[in-house]
Amino acid sequence: MVVDAQAAPASTSNSGIVQYDNQAKLDPSLVYNVNKLVQAPDKITIPAGQTVTYTAKLTMPGATLPGMVSGALIFEPETGEKATTGQGSMGIVNKFQYTVGILARNENRTWEPDLTFAGVATKNEAGTTNIAIKMRNTTSTYLNQLAVEATVTKDGKTYARKQRDMQMAPNSNFSYLVPLKENATAGKYTMKTTAYYVKDSAGQYQDGTGQRYRYKKTYTNDVTLTSQQAKKLNADIKQAAGGVPTSIIAGISAIVVLVAAVFGMIFLMMKRRKRADSRMADLEAELAKLKANQK
Repeated sequence: MVVDAQAAPASTSNSGIVQYDNQAKLDPSLVYNVNKLVQAPDKITIPAGQTVTYTAKLTMPGATLPGMVSGALIFEPETGEKATTGQGSMGIVNKFQYTVGILARNENRTWEPDLTFAGVATKNEAGTTNIAIKMRNTTSTYLNQLAVEATVTKDGKTYARKQRDMQMAPNSNFSYLVPLKENATAGKYTMKTTAYYVKDSAGQYQDGTGQRYRYKKTYTNDVTLTSQQAKKLNADIKQAAGGVPTSIIAGISAIVVLVAAVFGMIFLMMKRRKRADSRMADLEAELAKLKANQK
């Protein structure tokens, strides 16, 4: 068996879960990427029935860190791109990963997390248009027990979402999504967000369930959509769901009309030619009769 190996930094998914992925877009506040600090083979060959020791070297920065370095070693068996299936069926490839966490610091202390907000935008995800607020943990420590309550209002309509017990990796960000669950329309959407984090029975902040927290942050911001932007968001959702965008439908309709016009012209030309041929045959017959009478 051949196993691929890589080191990846910790980041945060849009579900509020810590993940390890070298493809994730990293937050600008991340100074030390585990991927750059670890030296190790990227492939391991494991003979059948045997055990192999894998060795990785982590080189810590010379400067004192303002927190911790977080990431993981990821091991994944090499597989083919496609599964072998019967003709006409869809192939499914089962993959699994084994992850070993990396957590390092060069100072024996703890650090306080700090949540900041970085604007509101629209985002198509999970089959719907969402109003998304970007949340950032710019500190080099984990931000734990994050609870978010968010509402979006537009033209008297309110959309809401609550989620608790989320976690953010050090120096990471994610988009907290409030789904519209209907077509986006032009106009201004106002998003109000309240976030609590780090549960503490003696904390001064209390959420709607009575749970107390050490920290609380609030944020209000707007995002305005033009008619063109709303149409594009809706078309993208329809296309992702297997539908056909309006622009493509319009293009196909134009082609159908053009083809119909061409065939119509051909039909008329053939009909006119048939009539002309018929008249020519009649004239030739009349001419033959005249010649016969002259004899």
